[in-house]
Amino acid sequence: MLAEVQAEVRARPPHTTLVLLFDFDGTLAEFDPNPAAPVLSPSRRERIETIARFDDVSVGIVSGRRLDDLRTRTALPPSIYHAGLHGLEIAVGNRHWEHPDLGRGTHLVEGLADALSAVVDEYPAALIEDKQASVAIHARRYGEAERKKVFSVANAVAAPWILEGRVRPLEGDAVTEYLPNIVGHKGDATQWIVADVEARTLRPAWVAYVGDDITDEDAFRAITSGIAVLVGLRPTAATHKLNGIADVDLFLSFLASPG
Repeated sequence: MLAEVQAEVRARPPHTTLVLLFDFDGTLAEFDPNPAAPVLSPSRRERIETIARFDDVSVGIVSGRRLDDLRTRTALPPSIYHAGLHGLEIAVGNRHWEHPDLGRGTHLVEGLADALSAVVDEYPAALIEDKQASVAIHARRYGEAERKKVFSVANAVAAPWILEGRVRPLEGDAVTEYLPNIVGHKGDATQWIVADVEARTLRPAWVAYVGDDITDEDAFRAITSGIAVLVGLRPTAATHKLNGIADVDLFLSFLASPG
């Protein structure tokens, strides 16, 4: 668990850059029934900023949230990588990259948010999040059995968009998101960040990716040098696990400590 993760970081190969990547919701911020509520706490922000100042460390946040929304919620310095919309858009410093097909994403999901309002009519505690380039339906206020019903109805509503090849459903924790049907996920974002760090530092990267969501599995599988850390106890492709956000806080404190 935590001790094993810390030991792996201590034992990483010399002359490497430690690339620390974190999911946001459920990893750096507690889940809230309202997905508009979570923000990075001042204490976590302070520790991350401390870690990012070390010469041999690069830090990034990889999230399903849109890039601008993510950067507002973290309020971290621009030198920290931010990857939004599951890696379809990335920013660091004054650079901004987005998937070349993302511009047509708005067209591909057109009308879907309005159609999904029928799901909320049937399940009033469900919430639709229109990200313009994608649409997510959240069921955080329901138990597991009811969530399955919500997502079953949502998939039926979204079937025309899916069958036409316009969107692809992506399941997360208590959410199903309908993304434009273009290739890209958190694993691609991880590889993009690693390549950028290596080009910038002229040193090989060693990655520690920490995340709790099902969508983080793509990132876990993309790591070729380093460790993948699941926050939680479900089956996973991750190499290591932490019990919960309390362990994430302890890990951040460990990383922020000199020496």
